[in-house]
Amino acid sequence: MGKRIYDDDIYDGTGNDDYAEQYRRQLERYNRLSEQGGKRVEYIDDEYDDDDYDDFDEDIDEEEHYTPPPRRDHPAPQKKKSGSKKSPPPKKSSSKKRDKEDIKSNFGSHKEEKKKKNPIKRFFVFILVTALLLFIVLQVLIWKYIGDIKKVDTGTRNYTSGTMQSDDVLNILLVGSDTRSMEERGRTDSIILLSIDKKNKKTTMTSFMRDTYVTFPGLDRDEDGVDDMGKINAANVYGGAELLLDTIEYNFDIRIDKYFYVDFFSFAKIVDAVGGIELDISDEEAQGMEDPMGEQNNIFGNKKGTDYLSHGGKNMHVNGNQALAYARLRYVGNADFERTQRQRTVISKIIEKAKTLNPIELNSFIETSLESLTTNYTSSELYFLSYRAPFIAKYDMESQRIPEDDTFTYGSHDGVGSTLDIDFEKAKDLLRKTIYS
Repeated sequence: MGKRIYDDDIYDGTGNDDYAEQYRRQLERYNRLSEQGGKRVEYIDDEYDDDDYDDFDEDIDEEEHYTPPPRRDHPAPQKKKSGSKKSPPPKKSSSKKRDKEDIKSNFGSHKEEKKKKNPIKRFFVFILVTALLLFIVLQVLIWKYIGDIKKVDTGTRNYTSGTMQSDDVLNILLVGSDTRSMEERGRTDSIILLSIDKKNKKTTMTSFMRDTYVTFPGLDRDEDGVDDMGKINAANVYGGAELLLDTIEYNFDIRIDKYFYVDFFSFAKIVDAVGGIELDISDEEAQGMEDPMGEQNNIFGNKKGTDYLSHGGKNMHVNGNQALAYARLRYVGNADFERTQRQRTVISKIIEKAKTLNPIELNSFIETSLESLTTNYTSSELYFLSYRAPFIAKYDMESQRIPEDDTFTYGSHDGVGSTLDIDFEKAKDLLRKTIYS
């Protein structure tokens, strides 16, 4: 609150001269204080009289109360004096400060930009996720298929010294029998060596004639110290799959790695699973198929006469029952020589047809085929083989039989009957030339 100045503050009982001096000093003091409040009273150096005193007193009374200056920590704004220099412009914020302000002001937009992914990156992420899902599905299917196959341990082998072998060639023996299961150890009516050559990208099917006269290594049923001999299709009866593998290695000097066994009656299901196949069938073959088909109908529980053919023809569509009868037919044409050719033809047709199936049909075909198989492959070996299968299916396929024409003679042996006595050296040369060339 401002201080008011009265007469008594100025007059101190001295003379007029002293009074004037005190008046002047007091006025200066007043002005000093008033300047801080923005007011000033001009000093008039007139001679003092009573009227002047009265005027001064009135002026003071009319002045507003004195207001003390603001505190120093909050200075009052100064009025701009005329003629004074312009106030300097406010200092600009540093670049670092501006960056922070920009980030704060645009925080939301930056967040939105981070959410938007690069389309190329999104595409590759999609491809990666899809590939991973397909890989998982593939693994599940592979192990499911492997579980469908009946796996058995390899028994004792007496001969495993076939010299014809290569890391580039895989030899798998395909064994077919008229029996309903491998445990029955029936005679093997179909013996086909499937040789897979990854170097030359080809597969070779070699049929061994069932009446080929061979030595059974390590088998001495009469205990005369000499290995027994007989028809090759009897090896399975005497010693199972292991003796059959030993017999081929011993007589033909070729290494056999593994085997797959299928009975002929499951073979019919495989043909049906692929949707049937097309075969060239002569009228004579169509009539001859009635005998094996009659036996099959009895086993399958079909009505008599089911699936009989009244005539032959080119590119005839046949089902599993008919294809099986065609493959088993022995007494038409050149007996067992043509029979082995029919078997290889049926296998080739199945493979060709499988390549045209859609995924659903192919899955059904694979499941049916594998459920019909027995093998001495382990699960882990089958797993690695499954990755080769798609490539193997694209290989060129060749077929042949042993013995070739003009490399055998017809024979007859006690306790064995009619046989094919072959030239083993020529048979070995054929295998070496076609499989290991």
